Amino acid sequence: MSSSLVLFRVDATAAMGMGHLMRCRAIAEAITEQGGTVVFAMVDPLAAAQAMMAAIPAQLIALPGPANSEEDLAALRELMRVLRPRITVVDGYHLDDAYLRAVAREAPLGVLWDSAEHQDVAADLIIDASPNAPRDAYAAISAQALLLLGPRMALIRRDIRHAAAQPQQALAAREQVLISFGGSDPLNLSMALLPLLRERLPANVGLTVLAGAAYAHHQDLQDLADKLSPAVRVVVNPPSVVPLFLGAGLVVSAAGGTIGELVALGLPALSVVVAQNQVAASVDGPYPCVDGRTAAAPEHIATMAAAMWQDLPGRERLVQGLRGVVDGQGAVRVANALLTTHFRERLAS
Repeated sequence: MSSSLVLFRVDATAAMGMGHLMRCRAIAEAITEQGGTVVFAMVDPLAAAQAMMAAIPAQLIALPGPANSEEDLAALRELMRVLRPRITVVDGYHLDDAYLRAVAREAPLGVLWDSAEHQDVAADLIIDASPNAPRDAYAAISAQALLLLGPRMALIRRDIRHAAAQPQQALAAREQVLISFGGSDPLNLSMALLPLLRERLPANVGLTVLAGAAYAHHQDLQDLADKLSPAVRVVVNPPSVVPLFLGAGLVVSAAGGTIGELVALGLPALSVVVAQNQVAASVDGPYPCVDGRTAAAPEHIATMAAAMWQDLPGRERLVQGLRGVVDGQGAVRVANALLTTHFRERLAS
């Protein structure tokens, strides 16, 4: 077994989004900072994923598809035998429990989960940063697992982690609203929300849409922004999102991993559920929340966001309540556990 190599099995697609990859990235960055080595195994990796590896830094190995197939699993198991990682971390609900059990038979297994809807998975480590992560339910699934649960384990990317430790501009001085629906925005809420929110905000307030690398409508979104107002801009997959976040007086965000980053930075936000696995963490989450999966969602989101913008004291109170919830060091804690915990050897054939 390699004493410092961690293998990540994760995917990112336009339909699935980039969220699972981004939270693995946060851990991987912290692992490399602590002297470890990282390899990512993915089926049909996007160009954006390939570019990300150089920044971590990490190696990317493509697996045969489709994901969760016998071919995928066989290739992963062979890779594990060659690399002999100290642990393999799997993130993605498209990889079912049978797949996870097969990985666990081969070598120590870590999983990133958002709910305990699993059966008989002999995980060695379980990560769930949601506020009400079900400790007892996870222990029932895998009695031997090290449980890294709750907001102290929120997986914050390196650049945001560093920015969170710096003084921030006063909220009243920020005249920008930021829309961010993740790496792919599979519901295309950016297009639907942009004109509705523009008409509800004061003319002097800037409106920025952050579009991810896997978003399928970049040109359409840019054309719409050009028609609406010079105060509307579209930013596509920037090297760092930190300047956009820190310049925003309000963020309208998908209710995924970005929420922890916004909390770490002390930003007011409106959280929008765009996938089922985001529901549990959003119920008692740090921000007002809207279900973005209904036909009426864009109107509802625009109305709520405009009301929040007009209520500066309310946004300031919201920010005050965030202090201490996420300290930005979750990925560092997880990386340390991955590199220092004594995981059981497997009798791999």
